Amino acid sequence: MKILSLEFENLNSLKGRWKLDFTQSPFAENGLFAITGPTGAGKTTILDAICLALFHRTPRLKSIAKGNNELMTRGTGECFAELEFEVQGKTYRSNFHQKRARGKHDGALQTPTCEFADADTDKVLETMLTKKTKLVEQVTGLDFSRFTKSIMLSQGEFAAFLNANANDRAELLEELTGTEVYSLISERIYDHFKSSEESLNHLKAKAEGVSLLSEEQIQALTAERETLEVEQKRLAEQLKEWQAHLSWWKDVTKAEQTIAASEHDLKTAQDELDRNQPSLERLANSEPAEKLRPMHKDLKRCEQEINTTRAHLDNSTKLLAVRDAEKQDAQTKLTQSSAIVELVKTEQQDQEKIIDLVRPLDNQIVVLKDKQTAAVNAANTLNEQHTQQRNQQVVLVQETDALKQQDQLCTEYLNTHQADQHLEKYLGQWQAKVEQVRTLERQHSEQLNSAKQALCAVGAQQTIIRSAKEAKATQDKTLAELVLVESSAKQQWEALQGNTSEQVLNAQKDLLEFWNRNTHSLLEINRGFLNAQQQMHAKTQAHQTNTQLVDKLSKEREVLVERYKERETSLERLTRLIDQEGELAKYRAALESGSECPLCGSTEHSIEQSQDIANLVAQKDRENLELTAIKKEGQDHRQQLDSLAPMIAALNDDIQRAQADIQQAQLNWQGVVGKLQQSLSDFVGMAPELALLTINDLGNEATVATFAQQCELQLSQSAQQLKALGDAKAHYAEAEKQRLSVSVMAGKAQSNLELAEQRLADLNKQNQVANEQVTQIAQAKEQQWNALKESIVQTAIEAPELEHIDDWFTAKSQASSTWQQTKQQQADIEKQLITQNAELKTLDDKLSSVEKELATLTKESESLVSELTRVTAERTELFGDKDIQATSNAMKQKVTEAVSAFDAAQLVLNRSELEHRTEQTKHTGFSDELVSKQSSYTQASNAWLEALKTSPFEDEVNFEAALLDEEVRTQLQSLKKSLDESIVSAQARLNTAKTTKVELQNHENAKAWQEQNQQQVEEATTECQNAQQSHATKIGAISANLETDNQNRSNQQYLFKQIDEQQVEFDDISRLNSLIGSKNGDKFRKFAQGLTLENLVYLANKQLQRLHGRYELKRKADDGLELQVLDTWQGDVMRDTKTLSGGESFLVSLALALALSDLVSYKTSIDSLFLDEGFGTLDSDTLDIALNALDNLNASGKMIGVISHVEALKERVPVQLKVTKHSGLGVSEMEKQYKVVT
Repeated sequence: MKILSLEFENLNSLKGRWKLDFTQSPFAENGLFAITGPTGAGKTTILDAICLALFHRTPRLKSIAKGNNELMTRGTGECFAELEFEVQGKTYRSNFHQKRARGKHDGALQTPTCEFADADTDKVLETMLTKKTKLVEQVTGLDFSRFTKSIMLSQGEFAAFLNANANDRAELLEELTGTEVYSLISERIYDHFKSSEESLNHLKAKAEGVSLLSEEQIQALTAERETLEVEQKRLAEQLKEWQAHLSWWKDVTKAEQTIAASEHDLKTAQDELDRNQPSLERLANSEPAEKLRPMHKDLKRCEQEINTTRAHLDNSTKLLAVRDAEKQDAQTKLTQSSAIVELVKTEQQDQEKIIDLVRPLDNQIVVLKDKQTAAVNAANTLNEQHTQQRNQQVVLVQETDALKQQDQLCTEYLNTHQADQHLEKYLGQWQAKVEQVRTLERQHSEQLNSAKQALCAVGAQQTIIRSAKEAKATQDKTLAELVLVESSAKQQWEALQGNTSEQVLNAQKDLLEFWNRNTHSLLEINRGFLNAQQQMHAKTQAHQTNTQLVDKLSKEREVLVERYKERETSLERLTRLIDQEGELAKYRAALESGSECPLCGSTEHSIEQSQDIANLVAQKDRENLELTAIKKEGQDHRQQLDSLAPMIAALNDDIQRAQADIQQAQLNWQGVVGKLQQSLSDFVGMAPELALLTINDLGNEATVATFAQQCELQLSQSAQQLKALGDAKAHYAEAEKQRLSVSVMAGKAQSNLELAEQRLADLNKQNQVANEQVTQIAQAKEQQWNALKESIVQTAIEAPELEHIDDWFTAKSQASSTWQQTKQQQADIEKQLITQNAELKTLDDKLSSVEKELATLTKESESLVSELTRVTAERTELFGDKDIQATSNAMKQKVTEAVSAFDAAQLVLNRSELEHRTEQTKHTGFSDELVSKQSSYTQASNAWLEALKTSPFEDEVNFEAALLDEEVRTQLQSLKKSLDESIVSAQARLNTAKTTKVELQNHENAKAWQEQNQQQVEEATTECQNAQQSHATKIGAISANLETDNQNRSNQQYLFKQIDEQQVEFDDISRLNSLIGSKNGDKFRKFAQGLTLENLVYLANKQLQRLHGRYELKRKADDGLELQVLDTWQGDVMRDTKTLSGGESFLVSLALALALSDLVSYKTSIDSLFLDEGFGTLDSDTLDIALNALDNLNASGKMIGVISHVEALKERVPVQLKVTKHSGLGVSEMEKQYKVVT
């Protein structure tokens, strides 16, 4: 990763917008540069801006969000940071931006915004805060922690790894290199080991609890099952005979019951017919009137239509007169509208002639007014210019006088303070020397504190030794107590086991679980058995009902067929008779009074005595209607029979399925009960106290439910007992583990005591060295301060005391700045005086020119006013003050309205003529329709009177009295049909039942079957069924035992195979667990961290070779993550890292920091490095060594930025990024070339 450019705004003390382009000069030619400036100027802020642009946080501020931003410069309304960097040849741009409300410095902080983009294509890749940081980590391969330890070594964390203890160093290694995954691997391996061990033990216990039948037992059970199957077949044949005998008795009983019920129904139907005879006679009397009803209805309809048409004709006559009057009125209005149109058009032509004369005058008036307005505006503008120039002249005169006074004041100040002009030259040198004195003072203070701390550390170490001794005694005491706890837990575990092993309890639990699973099957079988019985009973009843209905419908249909044939024969006879009467009517028409008949020769022709053909036709119609009714009724019966046939077939299928379900449930029940009994007989050990179900319990829902509840209860008790035993075992294991853990801790306590005593000796030695260094630094500080005071006195300035030096520098810096500012101010004033004198001369010339232009414009304006007055008077005389366009538009509107009125009158006339013609047509139509209706009425009346004469009714009143209401007639017809059907149906059932009884009595086995009554047959059938069910239960139990034995044999082979496979897996995971597995993941994690530390030490030693060949880092052999230093100048003595001096610690820390940078950058090449460290603890030689090392790193292609205020470093590094602090303002700035001008 290489940083290309950084741009930021308003961060900490660096107010304003700044940009550093590391691809341009001077950074492009010099990859090593220094960021310099006084303390608090804002050097580290540049590194904060880099972190903010990438990760939205800094090493010093962990969170920058909507409600918290301590990084934004005080008194500003926004802050911004943007970084461009290169990773693997691609350039990216990342920024962070936050504003305050309304851009005001006191506004509320708003939600930050961000952007991560491809800088080559400007394609935005992410804008969400959380997702952007993850994308940065993905692209760079560095999270915030790795970034601050590989690219940017932030202030205060430079020597963090060197000074960390073992635990903190482990956390740092895990955080930097991601070794937390090894902890997870170690935990997973341990969990896998425990799981594999439990699975293996469970399989072994399961294999020990399985028993098999012997060969003799299998042969005996097989022979017994074959015997029972033969006996079962014999019982099935015998049961079939008894069921046929019982069915015969049931059919006889049913036939006798049907005969009695049918005789009763027949008598009831006959009585109901007699009771309703008067109503039926009324129905018969209404038949002649019903035949005349259509003709009478037609006559009434004709009367109604004549009345309606006559009313329409009268209304049309009145409306026709109204339409004629409207037509005349419309003609008159049209004539008036035509005259008005002609008058308005003439008036419009006269007006247009006048407008043609007025329009040129109006145009001339507009032109004159525009010219006059322009002249007035120009004069006003010149007047304003004249006034402004006069005012400017006055202001310039006043400003010139003021500048002359300021110039005089500046001259007096500069003459009075001539000595201040040289302060700028010496202040920087004096401040650098003071900084050196203060550095020595800080070193003196630090060494003095170190000496005090060393003395305190000696006392503290003595306290630690006492504590270590107390800790060892405490650990020994705790170990003794835990031995007793372990013994107690072991005794409790053994007491819970008692005489029953855990394997036996598991076997009992498995048996109860087997029973519980099969009990659920028995519940389902029992429910299926009860449902099948209910279905069979319901389907059998429905089958009997539908069969009876089929018999009834079949008998009724036979009766209907006979009636249909009789009516069909009668209809044919009537048809022939009517045809004959028609032929005879022709001959009767040819007879003449007194002439002989060609058939009989008689001269007297009694035509009235001939048969009435109308009565024959009416009789034929009645026969047709009755034939149609019989046919429809027969078809209804046929449809009912057709629909009943599939229903009966379906019911037969349902009954057979229910019987099959019952038999299957019995077989399933026998099989499952047999399995339960066999599992009990095969169980080795103390079986559960629970009575098993038997074959006879099928159908007894309460017994099955009780067994299921007891089984669940005992299973729960068994599980609780096993859990208690497991808890006790776990408690014992935990006690043993705690005892071992405390034993290890006791050993560590002894070790800690020995280390503390060795540490005390080292601290005493360090205390002596620190006291010597305090004296040396105090002497050096005094020499530096005396040299500085002598330098100040030589400039004729009184030297201040060291404690007041900052105030003295501030005052002198202000005096120097004031002198320089005054000098610059005087030069600026002299320039302004020259400029203002020139401006005064220019203003005088402009004033003269404006006054001449004003006189010319005044004359021109007066001429325009005179001409405008004349033209306006002429226009008023012709047209007044009327507007041409408005007057013309009004006249056009008047013409338009007159034409519109004429067009409307024309439309009204046209509509009136159309309505008059339409109404005339309607009137003619109604007249024609009335004539037609009257003709139809005459025909209908004649036909009605003719039919009434031939009917049995004297007049229309008698006819209407004979008519029945349609609803009453329908009810009576339904009653007659119902009574007839009841009688026929009852008679048919009676005949069928008697026939059935005779057939049953004539059965070939009837005499033999009558020797035993129905009750005896039922008892024999039940006894045979019970015997068959008993045999089936025994067969099911034997089959279940044999099947269970086969399953156990098969399962046992598979079980042994599973045990072998599980043993192989357990051996593998056990070996792996012994190497790297642990419950908390420590074993493998520490191993991986040790390897990482080895690599880090190797990389750090390579850096130390470049920095200083004297030192080499080593790992302590007796402590996994502790470090020590090999000093080759002292005979390869091993030194603890805590004994290193400040300069030595810096060199080793720098080497470790550079090594960490190389280690963390395993995913990304690190081409930029920033060091935020003072280098103040190094002497000149060591500083040269460190800078040479940085030069070497720079030569390898890395860009390196160093933050420091050490003078020697400033001299060695040619490229410097200076940060200057403004005294008293709280803000700083960099050189102007880096400022962004907006």
